[in-house]
Amino acid sequence: MPKLARALSRLFPAAVSSVAQFPNASEAVTFARQYLAQTGRAVSVVPASRGFAVQTVGGLTA
Repeated sequence: MPKLARALSRLFPAAVSSVAQFPNASEAVTFARQYLAQTGRAVSVVPASRGFAVQTVGGLTA
């Protein structure tokens, strides 16, 4: 079953949308924790071209 789940995740990757961008990781993590507490939506902090981006994970994108 794990192979099937992995294959499906490669075919249909999770939709991500950028929420905010910060110059350092600690600010991005602080914002991500507050965003999660307020909205309950999963977020991730990823390196961006300048600083760090906070992105929502999953769900539908408009």
